[in-house]
Amino acid sequence: MKLLALDTSTTYLSLALSHGDDTLVFHQCVEQKHAERTLPEVSRLLAEAGVSLPSLDGIAFGQGPGSFTGLRIACGVAQGLAYSADLPVIAIPTLDNLAWQAGDGLVQVCFDARMKQVYSALYRTGADWQRLGAIAVVSPEDLSLAEGATMLAGDGFDSYPQLLADARERLPLSPHPRPHAAAYIRLAESGRYAAVHPREAELLYVRNKVALTSVEQQQARSR
Repeated sequence: MKLLALDTSTTYLSLALSHGDDTLVFHQCVEQKHAERTLPEVSRLLAEAGVSLPSLDGIAFGQGPGSFTGLRIACGVAQGLAYSADLPVIAIPTLDNLAWQAGDGLVQVCFDARMKQVYSALYRTGADWQRLGAIAVVSPEDLSLAEGATMLAGDGFDSYPQLLADARERLPLSPHPRPHAAAYIRLAESGRYAAVHPREAELLYVRNKVALTSVEQQQARSR
């Protein structure tokens, strides 16, 4: 399959383009410049690979959870490109990406949700790959280690050092703390996710509230 994948759920812009046996990657911290950097970098990857957008089989993107603005950028770009080239889109959760990068085992993923919370989910990875339950958003102090977990993954463990501190002394932590576009390529190729018309692309926010009020921000700073 020839696929384009993109993720803008963090401060990183992550892009990957698979063509034949090769995968070209752009994975770089751009802070808040996703909107201005994404399309030029996509064009550069296509030119470097010597392929046209309509020749691809689809476009995969990180549907969330993650940065509210970032998710909208990824979805909007994926839809716009897919519409222009008559391609399907494949929406994949960001935590699935982190679990995939972690390797085989029973992986507990914690992804920084800001607002002193984390997104969390448990995965069985490897040949019998699956998410064992819904992705949830919880406070770090309310998260407990799943019985039988063999690996931890996600930037939540770095953002909140107290998070499962005892487990961190016993279990390996995946060296890949954030979603990577190349992993979306592999996930899309696995056939676990539906390829849909661009108008059917959906975001996964997990929580309804995406920002603190000014009063809540002041209260959080005073804690």
